[in-house]
Amino acid sequence: MAALCMAFIIGAIVIDRDSGACPPSNWHNHIALTLAGNQARVDEAAAITACTGARCIPPAPTFAKNASAGNGLLSRQEDGSWLFTVGSVPPSSVTFRTFDVAGNMLSQQSNVLNWTRVGGTEQCGGPMGTMRVVVRVP
Repeated sequence: MAALCMAFIIGAIVIDRDSGACPPSNWHNHIALTLAGNQARVDEAAAITACTGARCIPPAPTFAKNASAGNGLLSRQEDGSWLFTVGSVPPSSVTFRTFDVAGNMLSQQSNVLNWTRVGGTEQCGGPMGTMRVVVRVP
């Protein structure tokens, strides 16, 4: 009898877990990036890279010489801030580097990100609130 009860409980758990199939992720998470510090150097910032581990967007800093508004994933906003669009599984840390128009690095800063989910469910995930990061430019 005990074996029958255990089989029923295990079956119920498996059915319950499988019955709530998660829909595909159709959202993006964002990091709103503001530069602060030496205002003259902040004004010189023409481009930014965002790196998680060894992967960077854009992949090489040489783009800074030709940068205008960014590449779609990391773009400059009208108010002078930057918006970094990440996938549905956001990174736990990001290193930002700022560059002037000649491609010279102005600053580098690593940030640990503690995201807060604002939608979806614990089981299936969901969109996170926009992460706000201030990058210091000496």
